[in-house]
Amino acid sequence: MAKEKTQKKRRRKPKDGDKKKNLPFLIVTSLLGVSVLIPVVMFVVSLLLHKEVNENFTKSLYPIKYESYVEKYAEEFNVDVCLVYGIMRTESSFDPNVVSNAGAIGLMQIMPETFEWLQNYRADFEPDKLMKSDKLYDPKINIEYGTYFISYLLDRYGGDTTLAVCAYNAGYGNVDSWIADGTIPDGNVTPESVPFEETSNYLSRVTESMEVYRELYFSMMESYPDGTSRVVSDKNGGASSGVSDESSEVINSDDSYSDQTYIGENVDNNNDLYYNDDDNYYDYDYEYDY
Repeated sequence: MAKEKTQKKRRRKPKDGDKKKNLPFLIVTSLLGVSVLIPVVMFVVSLLLHKEVNENFTKSLYPIKYESYVEKYAEEFNVDVCLVYGIMRTESSFDPNVVSNAGAIGLMQIMPETFEWLQNYRADFEPDKLMKSDKLYDPKINIEYGTYFISYLLDRYGGDTTLAVCAYNAGYGNVDSWIADGTIPDGNVTPESVPFEETSNYLSRVTESMEVYRELYFSMMESYPDGTSRVVSDKNGGASSGVSDESSEVINSDDSYSDQTYIGENVDNNNDLYYNDDDNYYDYDYEYDY
């Protein structure tokens, strides 16, 4: 039998004419691919730019100011920096010279009477070094004593931030009464459950500000040996001091939240120090009625 010859199929070498025929197809295909890719790229870029613009705008409304003082005293008194910023923004919108109609002064809107009381209440304070109320215009002093007062209220209410915020606005005498008569639920206070409309609104604003500050600038928690924790600056978040707050309204200029730091009327001071008018100091032996 004759062997069958196996014929191999050879590929035809493309001619120059073939390349010219395929060129329009390749061009059209490439243009279609680019036309699809460009909108996708533009959409992604627009999303990123929109996010950055929104974030920058939000930061202008919720700036980080006086960062060194806030971080120093938040750490010293074991207070959440977001809480300090939230109260400061709500109280004064970071204006150190603001004075309410009731006389509350500065960044954290501290009443002169409260400032005097806090100085005497601190165990390490020397009576002959009592500062006058004009020192409250100093951001360092105002933030120090405002943060110290927050710490005092947190201790008073077992670390309950909501109750501390309410007391900062309405006075802890009122908050104590609300708890005692069951006006507000113990451990589950919401703005809706607060009897004072002003304090209810104040609690909402401070809480919202805290959440925004936490999202924008602070995300890391530091734990301490005593079991407590505090939010600290997220170094990747780009928090920086000196951000302009020109777009933010001055909240406290109309005395909307002016009475929060006045320790006085209807306040039970049985566990606190009392001021002795004769000797110009606080002690436990002289009951002073504010």
